[in-house]
Amino acid sequence: MRRALSWILIGVALGCLARTAAAETPKVVVAEAGGAFFNILEYVARDKGYFQAEGADPDIVTVQSGARQVAALMGGSVDVAPMGFQLVVQAGAKGGDLVAVATTYNIFPISLTLSDAAIKKSGITAGMTTDDKVKRLHGLKLAITSPGSGTDSMLRTLFTARGLVPDREVTIQPMGVPENMLVAMPQGIVDGFMFSSPMPELAVERHLGQIVIEPLYGEVPEVNGMPYVILGTTRDTLEHHHAQVNAAVRAYTRAIKLVHEHPDEARQITHHYFPEVEESVFNDAFAKYLKGIPDSPVVTPEQLTKIVGWLNLSEPTPLAVRYDEVVAPELARQAGKDILGQ
Repeated sequence: MRRALSWILIGVALGCLARTAAAETPKVVVAEAGGAFFNILEYVARDKGYFQAEGADPDIVTVQSGARQVAALMGGSVDVAPMGFQLVVQAGAKGGDLVAVATTYNIFPISLTLSDAAIKKSGITAGMTTDDKVKRLHGLKLAITSPGSGTDSMLRTLFTARGLVPDREVTIQPMGVPENMLVAMPQGIVDGFMFSSPMPELAVERHLGQIVIEPLYGEVPEVNGMPYVILGTTRDTLEHHHAQVNAAVRAYTRAIKLVHEHPDEARQITHHYFPEVEESVFNDAFAKYLKGIPDSPVVTPEQLTKIVGWLNLSEPTPLAVRYDEVVAPELARQAGKDILGQ
């Protein structure tokens, strides 16, 4: 009887300890804008358990747009968000509280896909320069996700960098989620769209159109070398939820290491998130997207200079921000040192 009672008491004690440990494990709430190939590091970090390895349980929420990521961060409902660096810079120029704590994708991957009818109508051919292609877009209806988004900024830059006024050249049609673009294009509602993989590849696979301008191949010189996705947070969250933010930075840094050392494993993990994409199409796109995986999680002053210059191509009032206003690099530097040996 005493032995049975002892085992019961031991079991109760162990259960209490387990519950206490679970209660002490913080959740890190991550707001993503939707599934895309430039989220490779997030997919790897989630599947490999890197958040948990760094002492936090990930809670991934999808908010569908960069604007909603900003709102969620500023409202304090999420801890971090893999988001467009331009959103942090634009907020910082207006006195906002957003900061970039790490970089997660270092190439601007938003391509232009046109329907076959639009390609024929415009006279665009594969051998043309980007300058010639952009001039031939006149009169087309092109879809973006939302005003102020990366898709909007990229489309406008194609014109402003070449001395053209975007709204005089094309009709820019916000369509929200990218799936709407795929539905609208064959119906002639739009002639094409701006978005990242796998949407352009799906359009090609379904014989809806072709990719005509691809930044990942260096076809848009004004964005070459410019970071696209960073891990954003707020100064307040960085102070009060420091452990969660640090866990996220280190989880992404662990993912950087795996992608560079074991790209085939990273490819298999990522494909799990895009089962609708046929394997050969996925493999080609993934190989293209590997070019943007950073070697270091640290956002550099040079990268900030590059994106400010890009934004100012289309800003009526030029933006001016200091590095320490929009970047908090300390966590990334330490993670790079500990995990990557940098």
